Amino acid sequence: YGVEKGFKGKSVGKGNQKRSDDLKEKSNARLNNMLGKIRKENKNQKHGYSLLSEPDDLIRAVNSLIDELNIDMMVLGNKGEQSSIPVFLGSTTTDTLESVKKCPVLTVPNNAKFTVPKEIALASDFKKSYDASVLLSVRTMANLCGAALRIVHIDEEEKLDDHQKFNLDSLLTFFGPLAHSVERIPNFISKTKIIQLFLEKSDIDMLCMVGYEHGLLEKMLREPVIENMVLKIDIPFFIVPETP
Repeated sequence: YGVEKGFKGKSVGKGNQKRSDDLKEKSNARLNNMLGKIRKENKNQKHGYSLLSEPDDLIRAVNSLIDELNIDMMVLGNKGEQSSIPVFLGSTTTDTLESVKKCPVLTVPNNAKFTVPKEIALASDFKKSYDASVLLSVRTMANLCGAALRIVHIDEEEKLDDHQKFNLDSLLTFFGPLAHSVERIPNFISKTKIIQLFLEKSDIDMLCMVGYEHGLLEKMLREPVIENMVLKIDIPFFIVPETP
């Protein structure tokens, strides 16, 4: 925010110093306001908080802080820019999901009220081999919540090929200690809409996906229905990077 550090890597110049100071003041005020709300609702004395206000692009700052502070998980508020339209993901959230590859990202819908998840859905096309270290955060999340896991597959073909069967078996073995089931749903419209319809008819409290390159999540984020911001998922969305 200062003349020396600049804003987004660019010098603000002395003439813009007042505006830079105003931005910093507003940023800190909003952070303190948020912290006040968190402390009011959460009385757990074991929780600690630090406030960070960075003069940088959100994604670049986040990626830098993940390394600097050894962050295990990023939690991101999901608020679309066009609040009058039911949205799946706001543009900032979508950009972050595609760009943050260093730790899991949990997106929380606007105005969501906290409930402990009892049913967690893991959506997969079974086309990628699974590394236990990648899926560990999903299993840990389910264990901490005491939640059952529902593995969801969109059928693009009538039958799974041998590679998909192997990957499914690997999933079932890894999640064996948890209560789990497999849901196969037909591929009759866009994958994003299929997921939404499944969530609407099922009692799912959290949706999980692995952010594989060219995987199901990437295909969904690039579907026109996402770009037009016409879908709504009103539960937490947990994204695990391809590499832990």
